[in-house]
Amino acid sequence: MKFGQKPWRVKGLRRKHRAVLLDVTLTPNRSLSRDHARTLVLVVGALFLVGSVRFLILGLWPVIPFLVADVALLAWAFRSNYRSGGGHERLVLADDALTFTCVSPLGEARIERLEPWFTRVDIEETPLGDAHLFLNARGRRLRVGHFLSAPERREVGALIREALARYRNSSTSVMA
Repeated sequence: MKFGQKPWRVKGLRRKHRAVLLDVTLTPNRSLSRDHARTLVLVVGALFLVGSVRFLILGLWPVIPFLVADVALLAWAFRSNYRSGGGHERLVLADDALTFTCVSPLGEARIERLEPWFTRVDIEETPLGDAHLFLNARGRRLRVGHFLSAPERREVGALIREALARYRNSSTSVMA
C-alpha cells in the first residue's frame, strides 16, 4: 500500500434506484509490503551474520544460536502478520439489501443481509479516543472494520450513512 492510500476502497457509487449505491471493501493496514518485509529480514540476518562472525572469533560462540533464533522469530512474526491480514470485509448496498461479507484470514466467508430501511450506523466513541463502528438492524448488531484505525472507521461510517440516506431518498421519491 502506498503512503497516504486508504486501506479501503469504494468500487461504485451510483445514483440509480435499485442499482449498486455502495460497494466498499475494507482491508487491514499493513506498514510494509511482503517484499519490504522480506528485505528487512534479510538485512537483519546479514547484520547478525557479521556479528556472529565477530562473536565466533572472540570465542563467544554460544551467542550465535540466539542470533539465529532472533532472525527466525522476526521472519515468523512477519509471516504470521501477513497471514492474519488476509481477511477483509465488504459492504454492498444494492437491490433492497445491505450485504455485509466478512472473510476471515483462512478464507471462510460470513454473509449478513440487512434491510437498508431499518439499518442504523452507530459510531461509539471510547474515553481514550477510539471509535467502534456498528451496523444495527432489527436487533442485530454487526461490528464493521475492527482492524481499521479510529479516523478510518469514522470516515467509513459517514460513507455508509450517506449511502443509506441516498437509498432512502431515492426509494421515497419512487414511491411518491
